[in-house]
Amino acid sequence: MIKKRLQGFKHLSDSQLVDLLLANNEAAVEYVFFHHCNGMFSRIINDIFQSQVKKEELITDFYLFLSADDWRRLRQFEFRSELNTWLTVVAIRFFNQKKSSVQTNFEDLDSPLIKGVGQVPDNFDIFDEMSRVELYEAIDKLPKPRERFALLGELAGKKSETIASELGCTVSAVYDLTKRAKLTLKKMMKGRMK
Repeated sequence: MIKKRLQGFKHLSDSQLVDLLLANNEAAVEYVFFHHCNGMFSRIINDIFQSQVKKEELITDFYLFLSADDWRRLRQFEFRSELNTWLTVVAIRFFNQKKSSVQTNFEDLDSPLIKGVGQVPDNFDIFDEMSRVELYEAIDKLPKPRERFALLGELAGKKSETIASELGCTVSAVYDLTKRAKLTLKKMMKGRMK
């Protein structure tokens, strides 16, 4: 059913696809990142990481990178090449940088991330670092209601499929929403510890 729903995107031009992405069309995001370009992204990840990594998580990170600041990086695409070619080049650069930063984080786990604040590795679990009261207060401050709802649903133990049904979106979108919410909470936590 999902494949059938996304079939119409095959016939769109690069310009039409970019317009849909810039409009935050969830189906277009799912099509580009998790269907149309998924194989290409997976090959790049295999070539760069050459180990067991969570590909879907890395592809989501790439989506978050491109969509940040109202798709600032995607807006740099000038249609001088095909969208796939441009995404390939940007993905290779992104995943190489990601690998370098992961290696650096593993090498520097003993050094403080924030000066004067003890040892807080970059991959700390936000839920382990906050009391329940702090956590719910922070979630309440999240600017996007859909992210708040998705994260609260996850904390309540709901399945991603249930949250997706309640929000009227895909499971991939729920994953993206909770990931973004956690990243925002992580930034809030780091800001609080400065």
